[in-house]
Order: sequence, then structure tokens, then C-alpha cells
Amino acid sequence: MVRRLIYGTAMVITLSGIIHILIILLIPSYATKDSWAKLANIGEPWSFSVISQPGVKQDLIPLADPAFGVAACRFNLDEAPVHVSAQGNLPYWSVAIFDRRGQNVYSFNDRTAVERQLQLIVVNPVQMAQIRKSPPQEVKQAVLVESTARQGFILIRALQEDESWANETERFLRDSRCERFDIEKTIG
Repeated sequence: MVRRLIYGTAMVITLSGIIHILIILLIPSYATKDSWAKLANIGEPWSFSVISQPGVKQDLIPLADPAFGVAACRFNLDEAPVHVSAQGNLPYWSVAIFDRRGQNVYSFNDRTAVERQLQLIVVNPVQMAQIRKSPPQEVKQAVLVESTARQGFILIRALQEDESWANETERFLRDSRCERFDIEKTIG
């Protein structure tokens, strides 16, 4: 009886050790499958890439609403603030800022934007202090967001209510801008 108990315990410990080692060996392959890494394979930083078209099933966003098109842009606030803009008269759009780990930092939609136009500037605390000293004209019409995240990405979602909106939705996403915002140039 004691022999069986010792044998069973040894088997459980051995099996647990093997599973533990396998999990540790698999971590690197799963770590490269986060949102940041997936977006890095699609497009360059500081520019939007359309990652989902309305009505088209995408592997990158498996649970995406099929009525929405989605564009993404990666940024690095250590390099510069990011200025996001888009023009169009869609039934609905939303924008969300995420840190590098995919945690939502801030989001808003066309209902809360100035004149329903997408103008967004994301800055770190030091850049915010510079802007507050002498606010540039661009800031007056933009949603200004301070973030402690050094790197992140921005997702724009654009609603295509029906096929009649297809061209407008596509143009809105394709022509969206994600650019470095030069504080020195605008206040100097």
C-alpha cells in the first residue's frame, strides 16, 4: 500500500514537472502573438493600416463586428506625440488608444468629438507640459490625451450601415492619418 502511494506521488510529481517545463518552453511562441506583434507584421509605425473591412471575416480580429471596418496605427511617444485625423461623414466612428500590452488607455466616438471630426493628439506628461505653456492652434480643435504609455497603438472603427456607405467607409479608413506631432514647430 505504501509502495503504491509513493509510486503514485512520484508519477504525479514527474508528470507535473514535464508539463511545467513544456509550458515554459511554449511561452516565447505565445508572447509574440500579442496585438503589438501582430500589428508590427501588418504595417509600419506612424501610419494606419486597414486591418478589417466591413463584411470580411479577419483572423486578426476574430470577434469583430462585421458592420465595421478597422484601421490600426502603432506609435512611440518617446519619439514624438501622435496626431490622428480623419475626414468624413460616416454614420458612426470610434477611436481607441491602447498601450503596448493592449490595455485600453482612452476611447471616444464621433458623438463626443468636436464637430464629429476625428482630431486627436496623444502626448506623454512632459509633452503635455510643453503644450500647456503655449497651446498650438491644432490643439484647440483636437481631443488632447495625456498617456503614460510610451508605446501603443490606435484603432479606428468605422461603421458601414449598408452597401451605400462602402466607398465612404473605405475612404475614411484609407485616408486616416497617424503622424508625429512636432510640438517645437507648432509652438515655436
